[in-house]
Amino acid sequence: GSDAPADAATLGYSLNHFSLNVKDIGRSIAWYSSVLGLRLIFNFRATEKLSIAYMAHSHGGKNGTGYQTVRELNRQKNNMEGLLELVHYDDPEADLVPSTARANTFSHYGLIVPDVPAAQERFERLGVTILKKAGVSAELKGPVAEAFGLGRVFEADPDEAKRIEQALFSTGGLDFVMIADPDGNMIEVQ
Repeated sequence: GSDAPADAATLGYSLNHFSLNVKDIGRSIAWYSSVLGLRLIFNFRATEKLSIAYMAHSHGGKNGTGYQTVRELNRQKNNMEGLLELVHYDDPEADLVPSTARANTFSHYGLIVPDVPAAQERFERLGVTILKKAGVSAELKGPVAEAFGLGRVFEADPDEAKRIEQALFSTGGLDFVMIADPDGNMIEVQ
């Protein structure tokens, strides 16, 4: 990072949420709830075809002791970080391509867990798509490479692909687990 302080005009800025377009909002809500433990704050049907859902982890305590009601979560949503917004527009012709299939401006998002190996075992039991296991390097020619925007590097410059693979997965990244949600969006679990 930089040694200089941020512009004083940005004091109080905080990243609140990110949004994913999803193919099936019910399936996505169920997956994010059962697999990652997010709680549904609300699912708003804006029009007959457009639904918007917000999900979050309880913020009452990072150690799991701080239960909050959905009403409380909804009241606090503009003062929370790490919210997930799911947007679904009922259009059977929509071509929602995840970053694991083709590089685009979305790469992945990160999830912190207290025990990566235990989380990986749980994901395996739940049948979650695991793109990269902990302790295993990812090949830069598949979904992980696409999500990092590096899918073409493998074919164009295999030596550079190996250097990138070494740089990404020889340090802490080797211990990460990469999973995919139902729409193929990559989640980096560390």
